[in-house]
Amino acid sequence: MVPLGAHEREGDPLAVAEATGSEVIQFFLGDPQGWGAPTFPGGDAGGLRAALSEAGLEVFIHAPYGINVASANNRIRIPSRKLLSQQLAAAAAVGAKGLIVHGGHVTGGIDEAEGYANWRKAAERIERPVPLLIENTAGGDHAMARGLGALQRLWDTIGDLSTDDGTGVGQIGFCLDTCHAFASGEDLDGIVDRVKAITGRIDLVH
Repeated sequence: MVPLGAHEREGDPLAVAEATGSEVIQFFLGDPQGWGAPTFPGGDAGGLRAALSEAGLEVFIHAPYGINVASANNRIRIPSRKLLSQQLAAAAAVGAKGLIVHGGHVTGGIDEAEGYANWRKAAERIERPVPLLIENTAGGDHAMARGLGALQRLWDTIGDLSTDDGTGVGQIGFCLDTCHAFASGEDLDGIVDRVKAITGRIDLVH
């Protein structure tokens, strides 16, 4: 059986996991709308990791929503890279199986090619101590992971940078959000096979 779980949003992943009977728990390390450095429920990464492990939970961390490494705006792209790097390290510190991040977008008439090129630079420069799981997005023009056409282009750009040494270090994976897929106009019938034909994998489903 595929393990099922919950997305915890209020700062107590262990309580939510227990209340819902979850085998998997996803949560934020800090304000999902903010730009601050990661923080840990209970204040201690080591203690949280031990408690999550003792509870037998698989753990995924969702990065803040504002991260946009595709942006052509330096005031967005550079802080996004920094925060993404911090979030990956923090996810590793709590024993997470992956960090989920949205694909981002470009604005202001910028060619989408620049957004994909910026993703390439980010993937080349940011260490990935846990798998980086890119999530498909629902809407917005010029988004890097909205619809399977965009996803194909993104994977053509960065897919070769994923490594698989059995530890998860360096991996680039995928989180399929079925609501986002439907909202972007994709037919959900057969969506798993069509995504896997592009990415080769689905690590998590929302």
